[in-house]
Amino acid sequence: MIENKFVVFAVDHFSSLGVIRCLGEAGIRPAVILFSVQKPKLIQYSKYIAVLHHVRSLEEGYKCLVDEYVNESTKPFVLATSDEVESCLDLHYDELKDKFYFYHAQEQGRVTKMMQKHVIVEMAKRCGLRIPKTEIVSRGESSKMLKFPILTKAPTSTIHNWKNNVFICHNEDELQEAYKHIKCEKVLLQEYIEKQDELNVEGFCIDGGEAYFTLQNRFHRITNKSYGNYAYIEKYSYPELEQAIRRLFRETHYNGVFELEFMIGKDGKCYFLEINFRNSAWLYAYSKCGQPLLMMWAKSVLCNKIITEDENIRKLPFNLMDEITDFKWSVMSGIVSPFTWLKECHGSDCHFYYNKQDSLPFYMYIWNRFWGLLK
Repeated sequence: MIENKFVVFAVDHFSSLGVIRCLGEAGIRPAVILFSVQKPKLIQYSKYIAVLHHVRSLEEGYKCLVDEYVNESTKPFVLATSDEVESCLDLHYDELKDKFYFYHAQEQGRVTKMMQKHVIVEMAKRCGLRIPKTEIVSRGESSKMLKFPILTKAPTSTIHNWKNNVFICHNEDELQEAYKHIKCEKVLLQEYIEKQDELNVEGFCIDGGEAYFTLQNRFHRITNKSYGNYAYIEKYSYPELEQAIRRLFRETHYNGVFELEFMIGKDGKCYFLEINFRNSAWLYAYSKCGQPLLMMWAKSVLCNKIITEDENIRKLPFNLMDEITDFKWSVMSGIVSPFTWLKECHGSDCHFYYNKQDSLPFYMYIWNRFWGLLK
């Protein structure tokens, strides 16, 4: 058992809930600093939380972290569960590095810089990974190098509601219409590649980029307009990419858990999209599958070498579902019948919201959403 305190600096999202459950099922009850401008609806109901601090700004959350946990007898672990929180910690690296264990890249501001999509994409290209063609333009500006169709994106994932800036544009008129809904001044334009599947690789790094990853997750169904919500974990199966991935992480100097995102095009080629320098929504499912990446990373940090003693894979493939989002996208849009979806949901090995041992967050989230519709 790790004796160090764990502090989860969280947003009110099921990916944060997954981190709390990973720790709780390992016998650790974390302190939680919950950053939420609105009244939170989900994670505060988890039975695994030892202490909850609700803050309404990142600055307030950072002050809470330093005021409450800087004088622990052993160095606490601080786990960021969103890009905004991770960037906040990264921009205070020099102040925090001797007081906490947290995700970092050995230099203040380096992680935040790599969250800019064009920066990490160029790094990936140098390391030998295939990337879609990209271009940064001012909002309203036409592309100088890409042919339609074009995908629009926010240039960095720290922008609030960055997913609202994603549009598929088939011509100049559609691009100009998309700009009317995009809030950021700079926009990343990307070659649109029709996808066959999505591929995520979860793992962790220590010692400035020494990476550990042995599993991946792919999807039972996807659409061109949304991310997949019903997936399965299997053994990592792209050896031709492995050395390039390891070169990329050595160049990042990263230390922490990560998610690599790829897209598999209709041409069968694998295209690098981005790195999440934090836990992803899939982290809890990996833990339930038998690869508790958070605990493996923490023990590896303390021992200064990769520690895998806690890994014990239960079964592969391992099915997982974001059941609330998938119901909305798959059933309410008519992609699958309610009966088929219920069979898939019941047959999944892990769900993002419902958890028999920690069920109150699920029921309170449903209640809060329902009550919100009545108001």
